[in-house]
Amino acid sequence: MLYPEFFDSVEKIVLYEPLGEFLGSGGVCEIGFADVVKLSGHSCPTVTGAYLMSLYALKALHNGNETPIRGNIKVEMRGKKSDGVVGVIANVVSYITGAKEEDGFKGLGGVFARNNLLFFNAKSKGEIRFTRLDTGKIVDVSYDLGNLYLPELDSTLMQKALQNRATKEETELFGKQWQARVKEILLSHKEKAIKIH
Repeated sequence: MLYPEFFDSVEKIVLYEPLGEFLGSGGVCEIGFADVVKLSGHSCPTVTGAYLMSLYALKALHNGNETPIRGNIKVEMRGKKSDGVVGVIANVVSYITGAKEEDGFKGLGGVFARNNLLFFNAKSKGEIRFTRLDTGKIVDVSYDLGNLYLPELDSTLMQKALQNRATKEETELFGKQWQARVKEILLSHKEKAIKIH
């Protein structure tokens, strides 16, 4: 997948992957923004928010200096899976942390399990609650673009493109405007968009 160059400037999330190490495929798991875009099939403010909430919650859980352990984090979404973009956000967070619902990997000999670590309808001060399984430390995190200035977006271009009335140039312009907003969030306003509770 070709993607905008600014994706390479986004801070990556590095985790220790014990299952991967045990099975010989490596113990370091580095996830970049381009990876969650591939998972989602697109880049948008929602996918951006899921990535940033994971990034900052993992830092807070590990005091910014320990490497998070994939599969060692319980994730609780405040909303229902079918509400708005909750499912989209959960998919990204699940991919990053390894946390899955009951259908996830059940482990090997009682270890490395990833199932029963992702929940919905949770009580949380934020949109998502992250909990370390080894220490019990909890971090609630939210994402809000309400107070941010973002580049202009011509919504009429989106409507024209969706209705197959836009020219190729108009469709491309809309895509550039859309990604300009994502870039601004990721590179200029990421800390303003995230709240740790």
